[in-house]
Amino acid sequence: MSTPIVDYWNERARRGYDQQPGQDPARQLWAKLLAPLVAEAVGPGARILDVGCGTGFLARLLAAEGHLLTGQDASPGMLAVAAERGAEEGLDVEWLRGTADAPPAGPFDAVVTRNVLWTLPDPQRALDAWAGVLRPGGLLLISDGRWNAARIGDRETERRFGSGYEEAAERLPMGFDYASCGELVDRTGYVERADRTALFDTAPYPSAPGFFLLSARAPRR
Repeated sequence: MSTPIVDYWNERARRGYDQQPGQDPARQLWAKLLAPLVAEAVGPGARILDVGCGTGFLARLLAAEGHLLTGQDASPGMLAVAAERGAEEGLDVEWLRGTADAPPAGPFDAVVTRNVLWTLPDPQRALDAWAGVLRPGGLLLISDGRWNAARIGDRETERRFGSGYEEAAERLPMGFDYASCGELVDRTGYVERADRTALFDTAPYPSAPGFFLLSARAPRR
């Protein structure tokens, strides 16, 4: 089903999205910092779900480390680019269209998500759903920021963003910091929550304050 928000991301997918500073230019940095963290938490060859995968930034990065990846996104345009780039890199990733609060059946050893919570009308529902597809003790890894305070810097992109989110903005959180995200994570019942933001010497998104990286474990039923 097409919506103004999905249309916005479909268009962004092929208009320089991966050339932004936080995307391809930062991939080696994320791989260096994130891959060891995931490997330590879930071991080699883990089954991982990347929710709101976009063009597959995290999914492709972790698949290259030997994990079994499923990438899910609501935007078919983003998924098409993700599939193309995954194939170019020789990666075997399952790409699925779907909303964040309706993940595919697990169990997964880890759920990772990057810059997604701020776009969800009910982030708590999504966190509950992810707990439902994680194995007991599985890893939850969330990266986000206060995107409501971001400076995109490109007038045309800002215009499209405003148009795509105009009707939905009042219903969306549009931004999180570690503390506010942590409250939702705790409410779901995740355990061993930790702030991993200090892994990054500098925030990978200088135009958006409040960047954080949070890890937690699924409830042990």
